[in-house]
Amino acid sequence: MARRDLSQRDASDHAASELQYVIKSEKRTSEPVVPTISVADAMRDERVIKTDSSRDVTRVLFISHNTELLNPTQQTLDGYVNISDLFDEVHILILRAGIPPKNPALRVAHNVWLYTASSKFWWLTPFSGLTMAKNQLEFAAGFRPDLIVARDPFESALVASKLGKKYNRPTQLHIVDDYTTAEFTQRSPHNFWRLFLPFFTIPKFSSVRTLTSTMRAYLQKKYVIQDIDVLPRFQDYAAMIDDDTKIDLKDKYRPFIFFMIFVGRLDHPSTLHRMIDAARFVLQNRRVGLIVIGDGPARKEFEKRAKMLGIEEQVVFETKVQEVMPYLRGGHILLVSDTDADSEEVVLQGAAAGIPMVMSRTDTREDVFEHGESAFLCEASDTQAFTDRINDLLNNIGLRKQFTINAQDIIREHFHSDPREYREAYRTSIEQAFFIEAETADEDDEEDYY
Repeated sequence: MARRDLSQRDASDHAASELQYVIKSEKRTSEPVVPTISVADAMRDERVIKTDSSRDVTRVLFISHNTELLNPTQQTLDGYVNISDLFDEVHILILRAGIPPKNPALRVAHNVWLYTASSKFWWLTPFSGLTMAKNQLEFAAGFRPDLIVARDPFESALVASKLGKKYNRPTQLHIVDDYTTAEFTQRSPHNFWRLFLPFFTIPKFSSVRTLTSTMRAYLQKKYVIQDIDVLPRFQDYAAMIDDDTKIDLKDKYRPFIFFMIFVGRLDHPSTLHRMIDAARFVLQNRRVGLIVIGDGPARKEFEKRAKMLGIEEQVVFETKVQEVMPYLRGGHILLVSDTDADSEEVVLQGAAAGIPMVMSRTDTREDVFEHGESAFLCEASDTQAFTDRINDLLNNIGLRKQFTINAQDIIREHFHSDPREYREAYRTSIEQAFFIEAETADEDDEEDYY
């Protein structure tokens, strides 16, 4: 394979070119390739998809700056479901700074079109996006999509709100990245300036979806949003047990040989300070480490606490972890002191991964786990109880094995997901924007009447 100097070449442009090549390749072994044609040409042919369902046809425009959607084999919002399986007709508008691609409009599946709107500067991409949408999706009969979804509260949200207002289409905003963390700001030199946009864009959307309940709670405190919810997530916990992908933590974090794991957002409601206090005596042993997976505005405070206790070298903050499960499979004890909805998911992931757990007691956890048999359950405010239970697991290999076996048996028996139900829930969550828009319109009509 020929080498390419990526420093002299736009990665998104390369991905788009690769996409075009794959589509045109006659050696592709999957289903026959659908020709690359414009939307206008395709509309003159037979309808792009047939369905026997009684559900109304839904044509959705997704707007994003995430160039991973240029993947030539799959366009997915969640890493699991193909967008083509969710809706009858899908249009994806990618906003990016860089060199314009050779083919800015591609048909990549029988019901999916991909458009790349590029501009020299990131702050000009909304103008390119609006122009692309007008040229590709505006016809004599009107604007083709029935629903417009922005996949970030920045440039995509600007374009979506403008298009929604211009063409009288319902809109929905997805916030799938925690833009309040220091890691987000450091990821790109432009992100500092982009942080001002959500104050302007978020109030323009009546329907908002987040990836986590933590972000939903954050937005509810700052904004008045008529319809806000967490996007459904597909987690087949039973299947996770059979996946043995893990990280060799002993090799990655030498000289540690025993690992405690904490997973959670590091904001001011976080209870990480209790876990640092509970584990401080164990962490006096230089061979024991606490791996903290997460980031947030309070991270510096937690780092200072570890330093104050003299265990800063034993507490490692991992702020850029994408997949938690490999860490859980490689760890020895999972500490779950938070009690929010996100932490409930961490508990199930930990059980599937087979890592013994010491956790705060909640009604949900008491219904699933038995104290002393499949996990240790402590009162959330009882730091000493956490200290005692950590010591119990640290010194008892047999008990750790018992927790692993019993917790995984619980997962196998009670926690598995139906992909069909998940797809329906995901689609319904997005289509809820139709009803919110209708309710808002009815309220406006009533105000005009009176």
